[in-house]
Amino acid sequence: MKIEARALIKIFPAPPFSGSQPLCALAGLDLEAGPGVLGVEGANGSGKTTLFKTLAGIIEADGGAILADGAAAGSGRLRELSVYCPSNPRAFYFRLSAAENLRFFGALAGLSAAQALERAKLLGDRLGLSPADLEKRFDRLSEGNMQKVSLLRSFSRRHPLLLLDEPFRGLDKRACLGLLGLIKEAGKASVVLVSSHSPELLRDAADKIIVMEAGKIKNGGEK
Repeated sequence: MKIEARALIKIFPAPPFSGSQPLCALAGLDLEAGPGVLGVEGANGSGKTTLFKTLAGIIEADGGAILADGAAAGSGRLRELSVYCPSNPRAFYFRLSAAENLRFFGALAGLSAAQALERAKLLGDRLGLSPADLEKRFDRLSEGNMQKVSLLRSFSRRHPLLLLDEPFRGLDKRACLGLLGLIKEAGKASVVLVSSHSPELLRDAADKIIVMEAGKIKNGGEK
């Protein structure tokens, strides 16, 4: 699949009575990516997360267009095509176990309970998440293991567009190495976008890297 963003604009209005100005998070951004791994660098506030959420169909752009294989893709179509792994791994049911969460979200993605659990165990082994950890309540997991469960949910779904927002956050060395392998494998068939504040990890993960600044791809920003 090929994904394109053309003159993408996203403006967040200022909170009522705040006296502040609207925030232009995406300022006419252009992007083109095919199968492979594209790294996205940029300082906090440069628009990386807004770009990922827009490509995932979670939020809608205020201007411009997103194309999938040359056809205009609205938010509904983008949600069908994409998997978004957020930087904060807390979008789970805290009183359920990690395995129960993964079975639930797997069912929403069309996986049987057996398929979801099988994939969770295989991927968990790659990231250093034990079967015992899978049986723990989500709120009893460490931050690093919460992140691993979030990654399991994302990689289990095998969609053509994978958006990984700070996926290395909180991971130990073994998990980082396992994640690098999973990213490389996913990039053979899918469009994978990865953001990270670690230049070393991003260069290990990505085939090429772009730099965002003030809601745009910075001139000469490809590395």
